[in-house]
Parts: sequence; C-alpha cells; structure tokens
Amino acid sequence: MSLIKVCGNRYAADAHMVASFQPDFMGWIFVPSSPRLITPEEASEFISGIRADYPDIQHVAVMGGMEPEKLVQLLRRFSEINNARFPVDAIQLIGTSQEIQGVASSLQQMGADVPIWPVLRVDGPVNDQDLLALAQADMYLLDRKVSNALGGTGRTIDEEWIQAITLPYLLAGGINHLNALEKLKTTSARGVDIASGLEDGRPGHKDEAKLKALFDSLNRI
Repeated sequence: MSLIKVCGNRYAADAHMVASFQPDFMGWIFVPSSPRLITPEEASEFISGIRADYPDIQHVAVMGGMEPEKLVQLLRRFSEINNARFPVDAIQLIGTSQEIQGVASSLQQMGADVPIWPVLRVDGPVNDQDLLALAQADMYLLDRKVSNALGGTGRTIDEEWIQAITLPYLLAGGINHLNALEKLKTTSARGVDIASGLEDGRPGHKDEAKLKALFDSLNRI
C-alpha cells in the first residue's frame, strides 16, 4: 500500500479533518519562509488532540531555512513544551549533510530518538549516492528544486531524473489528487507528500473533496 503524507497542516479544524482520512503521516512546517508556518506550541496542541483520536498517524516536523543555532533552539523549545519528549515521529530536514549531522548530534544530546528524513531537492538526474551524500536514513524526501523557494512551489519532478533511485523515498512537488496515482505508477516512490495540491487555494486550508478524491484513487477509502 502506498504511503500518504499530508503536509502543511496549519489550522485546527483542517488538521482534524485531514486526520479523519487517516493518512500515514501528517506534516507540520517550521520553515520560516513558508506560508504554512506553525509554532511549536500550536503543533504540539494539535498533535496531542489528533493522537487521542487517531493514534496510528505519525507526525513529521518539516524544518530548514534557518541558521543551525536557531534550528537547535526550535528543537529545544519543542522538547521543553512537551516535558522533554518530542511530539513528532520524524524530522524532515532541508539542509546540507553538515547541517543534518549537526541536528542529529543535537537530538542525541537531548536524548531524543527521532529519525531524520533528509530532503533532496531535484533539478536534474540523481541517484542513490546523492541521497547517501546527505545522510543514511530510513526515508528520504524528493522535492523539485526551485531557486527562490525551499518547497511548496507546486513544480513537479521529471520522472526520468529519479529512475535510478532505489532507496526509500516519498515524492513531493506538484502532487495532487489527480496525478498522485500516476506518479506512483511511474516512479519507485514509496508514497506521496502533498501540501498545496490538497488545498482550496489558501495556504493551510485543506479541501475535503480533494482529500476524498486522493484517498479514493489510492484505494484508502
């Protein structure tokens, strides 16, 4: 069964509506430049409520686009809010191999056993070595590289660029309820990561009809 990650959850009512479809993952964005930016306090509250009703959903913090010191401060704030425990199951990190290694070291110092999912931003042919150059991980994210943004651009990756990838990854970039199934058929992706493709035109506001169409197309309803 293909994995589904619904990202960019920003508002309580929308987040609980997303959770009702029971995706595998829900993503919470902490990239400062994102219009879907959420605070650690808000995310912790929303995640706690969702876990009570849908304990099988895993939660992913999407981070990047900030100085390493600020990123570590954000991680520590997350830990403080939740009494030294992290409310997320993974950290999706947009950064260099050195930044990823630094975050991994900080997590270890905090005693947080939270895996990192490195993000590879693609604008040409790539292979497994490009992923391993970032870090060894159980899961990666492939997103379309656009020079003026770290993600959420709605631009797709050319399937030919990623045919050599054999490591596990979720495919992002221009995915929506209409093309998700085809993207999964034409790539080796373990699943899809969708944010703007499931919105009603306003960042963070999810469209129930689009969610239903996505989960129906992937035989999840």
